[in-house]
Amino acid sequence: MARSTALPVTELTVTEIARLVAEGEVTPTEFVEAYFARIDEVEPRVQAWCALDRETVRSQAAALTAEAAAGTLRGPLHGVPVGIKDEFHVAGMPTYMATPDGRPQPEDSTAVARLRAAGAIIMGKTHMPIDGRMPPTRNPWNLEHTAGGTSSGSGAAVGARMVPIALGEQTAGSNLRPAAFCGVEGLKPTFGRISKYGCYPFTFSHDHVGIISLTMEDAALVLAALAGPDPRDLASRPEPPPPADLNVATIRPPRIGVVRNVFPERTEPVMREAVDRSAARMRDAGAQVTDVLLPADFELVWHVHRLVGGAERYSFHAGRYAEEPGAPLAIADVAGRLLPASYYLHAQRVRHYLWSTTQDTFLELDALLMAVAPSPAPRGLESTGEASLLVPWSCLGYPAITVNGGLSPEGLPLGLQLVAPPMADYELLRVGAWCEGVLGRLPAPVL
Repeated sequence: MARSTALPVTELTVTEIARLVAEGEVTPTEFVEAYFARIDEVEPRVQAWCALDRETVRSQAAALTAEAAAGTLRGPLHGVPVGIKDEFHVAGMPTYMATPDGRPQPEDSTAVARLRAAGAIIMGKTHMPIDGRMPPTRNPWNLEHTAGGTSSGSGAAVGARMVPIALGEQTAGSNLRPAAFCGVEGLKPTFGRISKYGCYPFTFSHDHVGIISLTMEDAALVLAALAGPDPRDLASRPEPPPPADLNVATIRPPRIGVVRNVFPERTEPVMREAVDRSAARMRDAGAQVTDVLLPADFELVWHVHRLVGGAERYSFHAGRYAEEPGAPLAIADVAGRLLPASYYLHAQRVRHYLWSTTQDTFLELDALLMAVAPSPAPRGLESTGEASLLVPWSCLGYPAITVNGGLSPEGLPLGLQLVAPPMADYELLRVGAWCEGVLGRLPAPVL
């Protein structure tokens, strides 16, 4: 392999891989083989992947290698290996969430198609819970603990450095939680910022295409490739993609508000200590750190999420229940089937009220700070952990990220959550990049 690959794949970021390919120092084929070697080394223990097609991946890499050698780059992700949560359709591969029999999908989801257009290599599909069945995926920091959910495999694949970046999805807490539990970083953008077309749905208005990455620079580069309107997704935002370059050298210390009501009550001491410790480090580094109280009615958001999500979930799955009369109804679907339309509409009105009033909290702030989850990743694979601290921002559609908050006494990652107002995705990533410089990033776990 070329001399530049003396830096192991466990340390390489998307930005570094793209640069090495663009400069001709390492080929996409060499990167694919290096990541396959890493997969062979750790996948039997972590079990992040539900589908890998090595022949197709090597064919993709060969074509991209030839193009790079001829001086042609498809886009800013030329030769970058990417993992895809099973929920997204990938042409020629099964989406087990949608078709448990393993039939291949005829076309790519919009997010996958845009990744390909930018030059990314689709390495395979990652595990997620399906119909209440937990995936076999394990946390690379401690194999006896969950990797989080529902983007379990994507979080573990990036956490174990089997790929440098992966697609996830968040309806409640399904993208940032596995990123935080597995010791890496994640972005849940503003609702509609990335098209959901071809992403098997949970709800109409809570599903967010997410990114699990090693750095904020990587998340910004991929967001720029994925964001933008899509006529096939009526909920997609009309604004063009944000810039791809965070221009880290120009980032000033941010104004951070530490949430002191609602969230601490739902958080265990180890996570509250991580928030306070990290906030103190930010303040010492020059950030303006203040205590913030969310609006008095904010706790209604959990009820709104349950009501709206339950109704929308059942509407998606009603056809399936009609075709399979004996299929067991999930609890959320039972509630959704029984919910009167007037309740759903009223919940949507309350949701808009909270969306509007919560923005006042940001008038003199760049981001709010709180924990991603009440605790580190729980032991066992029977549950993917608690999503309640992420639910509000999924319900309201605000952008949120996770950054490193250190390790628990047991050596498990503690994820911090930073939230910004709608459409401030780029600004939030800049805040996250500043926090990386102050708080650092976790290394690859020892497997």
